This record gives sequence, structure tokens and C-alpha cells, in this order.
Amino acid sequence: MTCCELGAALYEERLLCETPNFFVIPTLGSLGIEGYLLIVSKEHYLGFGMIPPKDRSEMNELINDVKKVISEAYKKPSLIFEHGPRLGETESGKSIDHAHLHVVPGIDITNDWAIDMMGRLGNKGHFYRVERVEGFEKARELCETNRSYLYVENLEGTQLLSEQNFHRPLQYFRKMVASHTKSSNWNWKKYRDEKTLEKTVLHLRNKF
Repeated sequence: MTCCELGAALYEERLLCETPNFFVIPTLGSLGIEGYLLIVSKEHYLGFGMIPPKDRSEMNELINDVKKVISEAYKKPSLIFEHGPRLGETESGKSIDHAHLHVVPGIDITNDWAIDMMGRLGNKGHFYRVERVEGFEKARELCETNRSYLYVENLEGTQLLSEQNFHRPLQYFRKMVASHTKSSNWNWKKYRDEKTLEKTVLHLRNKF
């Protein structure tokens, strides 16, 4: 028995790496980007802000390992993002409620995100706040008060966390990544990219 579709991926052939509490797989919707990975919790948490403190060291070590593998394999730094859990009155933008981080080689959406969020302030009553963070402690604070968040670590390693009082579109950050690849196939549920997934598995198998 598994908790959900994403949790079940631990038992699929695309598995690249696992630790006691996390695992790494290529995403089904690669958008033509070889090396596009997901870091997934084995336990069914709604977001990385809910990962318990006892697992933080393991989590951080794995994130760093994944970034190193991507850098060595593709000679590119990594974009890391999370749509956050669905909490409170706002939709998070994620399409599956299981904690997972997206790791994308060589694409930065920081400016796209800032421009989009500023544009949404044209609606009366909308607000957002963004701050530079280290890790997921602030995300945990928001989760404990039933508030969602968006998380981005850009190619320079700057970690940004935002809270907002309005809905984010489905697969919000994936749409931004897709715009960099000139792809309209941002919805992984409709557009599976098996060819790129297979390339990723072949390239990264045994690299961890």
C-alpha cells in the first residue's frame, strides 16, 4: 500500500537514489530538460515545511548531493522550487499533495516569479511578502499556522520564501520553466516526456 501516486514512485524503475526518509526520481513531465529531478519524502507530508526537525540534516545533505550530481553531469547549477502545501484559503499551485522539491538544471525563474507576483497586486486586497531564508524553518512556521508558501532556490543558491493571500495557478512554477523551453506542455499529467526521462535515468544511474 502507498499513500499516493507520488509516494508509489519509490517502487518504480526510475528511482535514482534513496535515503532513509527521502528518494530521488526524474519527473514524468521533463519539458525536454534532461536531469529534471524530484526530491520526494517517503512519509506523506504535504510540503517540505512539514518535514520534522530530526530529518532536516538528512534532507539538506541529499539536496546538496543532488545539486552536486547535476553540476557534474550537466555542467549547470540547479534551480530548486516547491509549490508548497495546500493550506488555509489559498491554492498553492501544486497538483499533488505530497512533499516534493523540483530540481531543474540551468534554468532560473526568479525574475519571472517577481514580475508575475507584482502583476497580481493589481487586484484589490492582494498582498505578498518574500524574504531570503536558509532552509525550511520559516516554511515550517507558516505551516504550523495553516499558511502556505512558495519556495525557490535560484542558480546562485539564494533561497527565497514567499507568502501570499491569493491563489496560484496549477503547476505555477512549471509554467515558468516551460516558457524557457518554448513548451506549452507544462501539465505533467497530460504530457508525459518518457524520452527525456529515459535519457535522465541512463545518464544519472549510479551517479549517487
